[in-house]
Amino acid sequence: MPNKPSPLQPQWQNKAWKQFLMAKKDMLHAYDRAKEKGLERSVRTEHGRVAEAEFRKWLTNFLPKKYGVTSGYIISQGMPKDEYLVHYDVIIYEHLEAPILWIDDNPDHSEQGKSMAIPVEYVRGVIEVKSTFSKKTAADAISQLAKLKPLLQKIDPPQHPTKLYLPKEFFCAAVFFELRKEHEKEFAALDAVLEGTGLRGFYGGFILRSETLDEHYGGKLSIVQEAESYGHDNTSLSFWSYSKSKKLRENLYCRILLTHCESFFSQFAFDIIALLKGTYHPGIISSLYGFGTTDWYNGSAVSIQYYKIEEQQRYDEMTREYMEDWFKSVLGKEK
Repeated sequence: MPNKPSPLQPQWQNKAWKQFLMAKKDMLHAYDRAKEKGLERSVRTEHGRVAEAEFRKWLTNFLPKKYGVTSGYIISQGMPKDEYLVHYDVIIYEHLEAPILWIDDNPDHSEQGKSMAIPVEYVRGVIEVKSTFSKKTAADAISQLAKLKPLLQKIDPPQHPTKLYLPKEFFCAAVFFELRKEHEKEFAALDAVLEGTGLRGFYGGFILRSETLDEHYGGKLSIVQEAESYGHDNTSLSFWSYSKSKKLRENLYCRILLTHCESFFSQFAFDIIALLKGTYHPGIISSLYGFGTTDWYNGSAVSIQYYKIEEQQRYDEMTREYMEDWFKSVLGKEK
């Protein structure tokens, strides 16, 4: 009698992780080429446009085909006719359902060069893309996302025939191609990102690489919630770094946490899918596809993130109990 095959178990290291690193490397290679060419020009903006186009190209190839990716405008039936239209770097929309109101003429005839106008009810996400991560660029990215506020004030009733606002599952984020050494002490950049937490559906963001770290590392800008207010306690943005605290309500604050890891790019990619599906949960790994690192491949390294919500909750509870015991012991010694 043939042996019965063993049930499959979740694998923390799978075959897709290197492919995500290659995709990120390809984006950065195109960006670096544009940046190098820009050194010979008086106005150096080409690498910024290339960053946007390369990110849209990658996202288009990665996302399920039910979603479309474009730069362009979000149109609401509630907009005054003379209102200025805001242009966004990356709009994710329902490709199979959304009518395209118009397409802007552009010398770049590639799919990534088009700017389209999408009705508000079909827009699922907006991402602003910047070349570098610094106080100024972070503030610029959040300022641009803040222009979504009129479209985020309410959620349309499900059966209402006239849609005026962005959908309930809408999300927004910021992507930066690099953290340069000259900016690694600009901790106010994290404070600028923190301002985005006032927007419905704000995810945080991602930094494709840091100049002082291994090329495979990516930086994740996460929102963390805490019971107390804290200030900066940072040595470098290329390390474990926090923004200042922002009060949400009594005994609840939030901060932006920047951490770097090889597997963060694939996590970010599947976080986007989870956000689009309405299944995203902060602190929980959205998918094991693409999850892995060189250290894990070589048989070392530990992750503090969890695949199941119950495991994350158990970890949080154990951490709280440990910290309470620690504070009690410290106070006892002081007495």
